[in-house]
Amino acid sequence: MSVSSTTPDLTVGMDSTEPHEGLSARSAAGTGELLRFLAPFLAPVRWAVIGSLAFGMAALLAAAVVPLVVEGTLEHGIDSRALGLLGGLMLLDVILTWVAQRCGFVAATSSARALTEHLYETTLESPMVRQVGLRRPSVVSRHTADIDRVEQAVDVTLIEGLPGVMRIVLSLALLYLVEPRAGLVMLVGTIAFLVLNWHIGRGLLQVDHRRLHASSDVGAVVDETITASRTVSGMNLASWMVARLSERASRLHIATLIQKRRAGRLHIAARVVGYLALLGVVLVGLVGGVAGAGAIAAALLYVEAVVRGLEALPPWLRDWRLAVTSKRRIEQITSAAPRVARLDTGAVTSTSVGEGLTFHDLALEPDSLLTMGALGVPSGGLVALVADAGQSTSRLLEVLGGDSDPDAGLVTLDGVDVRHPLVKRRVALLTYDTSLFDTTVRDHLGAAATDISSVAAEAVLAKAGLAHLVDLPGGGLDARLGSHAEVLSVHERQRLLLAMAVVGSADVVLIESLPVLADVDVALPLLSAMVGDRQRTVVIATRSAELAERCDHVLALYDDGIVVGTHSDLMIQPRYAQIWDRQSAISADTKLLESIPESQRDSMRSRISTEQFPAGETLFREGSPGDQMMYIITGRVAVLAVDAEGRERRVAEIGPGNFCGDVDSPGGRHSNTVRAVSDTLVRTLSVEAWSAGVMGILDADPVERRVVTAVLRSTNAHEAEIVAELSDLPPDAVVETIARLTAAGGLRTNPDGRLSIVARRRSLAGSAALLDRLGGLDD
Repeated sequence: MSVSSTTPDLTVGMDSTEPHEGLSARSAAGTGELLRFLAPFLAPVRWAVIGSLAFGMAALLAAAVVPLVVEGTLEHGIDSRALGLLGGLMLLDVILTWVAQRCGFVAATSSARALTEHLYETTLESPMVRQVGLRRPSVVSRHTADIDRVEQAVDVTLIEGLPGVMRIVLSLALLYLVEPRAGLVMLVGTIAFLVLNWHIGRGLLQVDHRRLHASSDVGAVVDETITASRTVSGMNLASWMVARLSERASRLHIATLIQKRRAGRLHIAARVVGYLALLGVVLVGLVGGVAGAGAIAAALLYVEAVVRGLEALPPWLRDWRLAVTSKRRIEQITSAAPRVARLDTGAVTSTSVGEGLTFHDLALEPDSLLTMGALGVPSGGLVALVADAGQSTSRLLEVLGGDSDPDAGLVTLDGVDVRHPLVKRRVALLTYDTSLFDTTVRDHLGAAATDISSVAAEAVLAKAGLAHLVDLPGGGLDARLGSHAEVLSVHERQRLLLAMAVVGSADVVLIESLPVLADVDVALPLLSAMVGDRQRTVVIATRSAELAERCDHVLALYDDGIVVGTHSDLMIQPRYAQIWDRQSAISADTKLLESIPESQRDSMRSRISTEQFPAGETLFREGSPGDQMMYIITGRVAVLAVDAEGRERRVAEIGPGNFCGDVDSPGGRHSNTVRAVSDTLVRTLSVEAWSAGVMGILDADPVERRVVTAVLRSTNAHEAEIVAELSDLPPDAVVETIARLTAAGGLRTNPDGRLSIVARRRSLAGSAALLDRLGGLDD
């Protein structure tokens, strides 16, 4: 749905908490402005609007005739026909008012839902989703509080405002026909209404709470979108997120209808009590024979109608003005220029354009042209993105993924601009941002592949190192992960994103430098699965020379250009070789390397990564795989255990200069949860890489190294199990490697046919203590 509106001259803020967010200080009521804004959202429910006004007017006419019938009855004495007419008009008024209310409720809540979905879809493409121009709470409040104000204005206008105006005009006209007097009976009626109001109002507390909860759920989806905006955009999850928002908006729609129906009972109760009081006045006049009783009763009704109409005007006008203010706040998002130019057409007519990703006269920064003419990225297979010092791989990946505008030029996929909506869906971008969503693991995978089966889901999770999530407390793959998926650790969230990319439909997958892919032996099987039989193009930013060497091609990003080639071809160029020279010059932590033979340390340095965890972030959870060694550089972490009553308790707190986490075996799991107490910086190294380094096989044949690490990970597995685990390698090569290692004394076959590692600890000075902790190694 599109909304056409003119953005006013925005100068002065109207919200005291946001004085610089550009809201107009106009004092006009903005009636026409708000009506034009609401028209597209009210159009689908126009019959509800018309019905509310028509039935409301009919109810007013019925009510207007009642005083005249009362006057005639009191003046001419008891008349069964007149009394029947009087009762019929009262009943008709109540029924018509009830129908008008229901129509008004439907119009208000349905238009609010449509506006919420339109605003959310616009937010996904606006700069505000990255908190540019508006702060995060302000963006959320526009989806909740401001939508509520607009909905309230529609509601009050249809139910109270316009009927109130019509009631005043009609009552004032008819009031001149009678002589106004008052009676004590109305006081009794007022007291009765207050008692009834108290009785009905008690049940509204719970209804209001449910409606507030439903409104918070809508805000939570928006909050998740802002936090994980790069993931939503990069992984093409916009449609899934819109569907989640729509589901919660529907729940809010229903909760609001229930709330309004309960509140509407108060309005009906006031009408019923008022008529009962009127009947009392009539009976007093008839029985007591008071002269002019008919005129008194009729005048009383008309005066009461005028008073009720006047009482409805101030809150209605206030709600209308608040809605105008909210409409202008909402337009700060809906009228903003899109964050990325989504082109309607993006075809490139140059005959030099080929298939796959192609750069065209690309510049990421002003006056900094990276390519002249067309430069293609090889299609199919793994492509390493390597950056020179000072260059941002994240910026280039966002442009490649159609998630950011270049300063000049463009990037195409099969000849069409990657920013084109249809092409953007073919490119997935995995960012370092690990914020995910308050839903289940299965739903996350379903967002990437709607038809994924349970078997396929468990298989891809196993490839990503997340097989243990089937035992997640609270329902396994169907357990909710909490706000931003806080139940999972940072590494688990990164692995889940990778699993989503494996099952997704994107033709091109772009991956920022992720700590879980720092080790080449961990990264390659998962990246190979991502390429798959479809021969997708997978571009990964890396600082590992070994991973770059194992990729099919390399994109080298310099400050003045981009070069494409293989790692070996580029290494003969001094400029490219210097990138890796600078990487090697960075000294690794002595503690992590002290048990590693000198000959293995150069290879090991490229596998060490640095990670930062903010206070409150989980480094790893109890029960997750113990596949990382972490050494604390700065900050402090708490070691947590779950007691018999299911509560977390702190068992230790450790700081800089210490390893964190228990490493019982390469295939073992953590027995504790470790969470950052303060902002913490750690150096990480996979247990498999450390084990291979201790054994001196880091520089061995890749198949040999994979076999050894698989034996370590599987803990005394049979040969067939190793072959099955290394399904991406030729079975004959695995069997031959196992035989060669066994003959050389590196592997041992136990009597039951299980394989184990043979390590000579005496040759590895300083490693005995850690080998004892790792276990699974035979002397």
